[in-house]
Amino acid sequence: MKFLIKQFIPYLLITVVLTALFYSTGYSLNWTYWADQELTLGYNGLLINSGLNQEYIDHPGFFSIQLIALLLKAGSYLGLSDVHNINQINQAPSILDGMRYLVIAARHAALVTTIALLAGIYYVSNKIFKNTVIALLVTFLAFVNNGVFYHFTATRTESIAFLFLLLSIYYFIISYQNSSYKAYLFIQLCLIAFFCGALNKAQIIALAPFYFCWAAFFVPNTPINSDKRVHQPILLLVGILSYIVLLYFYSTQSAGIGLLFNVLLVSFFNILIVGLAIKTGCNSYKSLLIFNVSYLLAYVLVEYFSTLINQGVPIFSNIADPISMTRFLRAVPSQILHPENNFLASTSILERISSALNFATSPLVETFGRISSSTLLILFSLIWVIYQRKIITKKEWWLGGFSLFSFYIINLVNKVRYLDAPQYRLFSEFFLLTFVLVLIYRLPDIRAKKRILSLLIFITILANLVPYKHYYNWLIRKGFNPFCGYHMMHAHEKLNIQKILLECAQPSIKL
Repeated sequence: MKFLIKQFIPYLLITVVLTALFYSTGYSLNWTYWADQELTLGYNGLLINSGLNQEYIDHPGFFSIQLIALLLKAGSYLGLSDVHNINQINQAPSILDGMRYLVIAARHAALVTTIALLAGIYYVSNKIFKNTVIALLVTFLAFVNNGVFYHFTATRTESIAFLFLLLSIYYFIISYQNSSYKAYLFIQLCLIAFFCGALNKAQIIALAPFYFCWAAFFVPNTPINSDKRVHQPILLLVGILSYIVLLYFYSTQSAGIGLLFNVLLVSFFNILIVGLAIKTGCNSYKSLLIFNVSYLLAYVLVEYFSTLINQGVPIFSNIADPISMTRFLRAVPSQILHPENNFLASTSILERISSALNFATSPLVETFGRISSSTLLILFSLIWVIYQRKIITKKEWWLGGFSLFSFYIINLVNKVRYLDAPQYRLFSEFFLLTFVLVLIYRLPDIRAKKRILSLLIFITILANLVPYKHYYNWLIRKGFNPFCGYHMMHAHEKLNIQKILLECAQPSIKL
């Protein structure tokens, strides 16, 4: 019993610290600022609680909406508010007060998700470092980094998608550390988690190759009870057939460039699986067959159950055809693919080259133009590998180079849509942070590990407080777009828009 209590204490500490910080800062401040995503997700949560389907299918934020719907029900059960379905908010004495509660309730999803994410990070860190204090320091280092911290202050669809993505690559790695039957189960869980993540934010499909290549670095050369490499002709035929069947399946889901993207994605996974099978001594054709069958099954299962929950209406469109996401790219003229941007609009070759160079260097300008958690992680990595260059292994050099490359490319991909999008740092900073942890892990002295992690936490917090105040601005929701008159208001068809406009017109309303 004492052992169980001791094991539970770190998770309780994470929960208490995050909850105290959440309620002691600006979780209820400036509810009309940066509220577009929170309002949209909360509104769709009301639809779910009203027995209706979600209207928001862009990302499509499926699990975020389900979580918020559950929080709204819990708030109603606890007597915090009478608003938990669409009729109640439209009939409320003040619809703006109802919407304020809706946004605040949605922000609680950020707290719940961050607790779950950090609990997962602690669990894995404790398994790796086998030290509770070090695992907690790793957890809080992850928390104070900009990507994770931003998602603690604002409810976005990226955080749950990222949680599923981490779960997916975790299952992928441990599938190579188990016997054959357990390995097959973990591969299936890996792919189910992957498609669950994509169901919350389809963008992770485009980023998947970087994460699974990263995972390949941690696949051991000799898995437990691995199959002997017996290349039987029948297995070769069945393995190739499984690849063809998977491509045929995707041809029924997408066409044109979308189909080409899916063909490349499936081909990447097949090449990776064959490569790892050769590396570990497994039967490559059997591995290919198991993976492709699991991939197809995971796709069908996640699509079936999400459609069933959404009362028969499919919300898998962005997953079936990821190229459909490009409709969001032309946001403002500063974006490189916008028709008014010099890259597309100018007739001058020099102006087009200049525009392309500005775009290509934008991640570097953001990273090194001012100090942030990314800057600190890169500087630490560079200083450390130079200092320890004589004992850094070839694999670690490759991992470091790949991590920097992935950080840059993912930032570049994200900047196709937004030049400054703090929510996307979650996806890129992962590579920097994990490489730093690899360097720290190899230290033999436990005290040195604790001191370095503590120092990194301190200087990261300091950098975000002075002089740029990232934490402060995010916690008080400093931003633009006051709600009254904001175009997002008209995107929620079942809200009483006329009632909202009447309340917004009142001189006593301060928004």
